[in-house]
Amino acid sequence: MSVKSLVPNLMVEDVRRSADFWCGKLGFETRFSVDAQRGFHDGLPAEGEIVYAQFVSGNVEVMAQRRDSISEELPGFAQRPTGGGFTLYVQVDDLDALFERLGDLVPTVKDLHVTFYGMREWYVSDPDGVVVCLAQQA
Repeated sequence: MSVKSLVPNLMVEDVRRSADFWCGKLGFETRFSVDAQRGFHDGLPAEGEIVYAQFVSGNVEVMAQRRDSISEELPGFAQRPTGGGFTLYVQVDDLDALFERLGDLVPTVKDLHVTFYGMREWYVSDPDGVVVCLAQQA
């Protein structure tokens, strides 16, 4: 077996709110989105109810799917909390600039620090409680 990719699909309450975090704050772009009537859109349309979107930055992808939409496919998700018991580890090329730009705009889970394994890390939370570690080589 050869793994081609691994893309997290995050259960969220509001896809537009997630787009604001991933695209508006972290600099990803919306590749495409799906509205409540299952219509596909390049990017994120200005209007309409969105139930799914895919965000990309270089070779990195993250998907966000609204709770009711994912629960149609996987009913067990209907009662699960958003955020999960995991972190997303995102390596960036300029952590200082990101920290300076976003320091007051996103909730910090763990302040900027240097690890024993030689990485500078800053843990933040998205609007649904997903913990995102933004990291750069120390």
